[in-house]
Amino acid sequence: MIKRILLTTLIVLLAGGLLGCYFHFVGALSTEGKRQHACRQVEIILLDSLESAIVDKAEMEALVTKMAIGTPTVAVNIDSIERAIRSHGEVMSVQVYAADEQTVAARLTQRKPVVRLENGSQNWYADPEGYLFPVNNSVDVPIVTGNLPLQLSDNYRGAVPEDKRGWLLGLVELARYIDSKPVLQREISQIDIAPDGDIVLYTRSAGPAILFGDSGGCAEKFRKLEAYWRNIAPQAKDKTYKTINLKYNNQIICKL
Repeated sequence: MIKRILLTTLIVLLAGGLLGCYFHFVGALSTEGKRQHACRQVEIILLDSLESAIVDKAEMEALVTKMAIGTPTVAVNIDSIERAIRSHGEVMSVQVYAADEQTVAARLTQRKPVVRLENGSQNWYADPEGYLFPVNNSVDVPIVTGNLPLQLSDNYRGAVPEDKRGWLLGLVELARYIDSKPVLQREISQIDIAPDGDIVLYTRSAGPAILFGDSGGCAEKFRKLEAYWRNIAPQAKDKTYKTINLKYNNQIICKL
């Protein structure tokens, strides 16, 4: 009787051990199978595509494809891909992840350029926070030309030196003000920096140059410009003003 009980116990233990080995083996095979699922496609998601179109979606797709396609999805180097995408100045933030066993996705937020700076052959966009990044795709924003006080590399991206930050943020505010007023957006075609640092505005109608001074007090200066357009210009008749000076408080100085 005792021998029979021992034999039965031994059989149960062996069976349990074999069953445990079986499930462990099947589980290992399943895990290994998942590890071998290679990335077959990438997905680029521009979270703010209706507000801005500055990021080249095809370029981002090519970048992620190069770094992910053919690699087991669980082995794709997410950090490296995110760093590579963030190296493009027009990208504000990015999250890369495995969307499924064969897909790597990247969710991007774009920077919003509000002004374009042209310094000879150098071109940068500036966003509302004064962050500069190279011009890779064309966006319809006010253009600043002339004597820009910037000594930066062609591919520079980031904040400007601290001593130029106030100057740049003033320009950004000026550009945003122009963009917020349909009549100004329609009329002002160029913002130029004179050798003495003064801002000069030019209109699409090839009217007089508008001497603006610095970027401070832009609302008051534009009220004076609107007063000129409304009250002075219609009465000028055969006079052709070369400049309109808005620099001084409570004055509009027109020069022939």
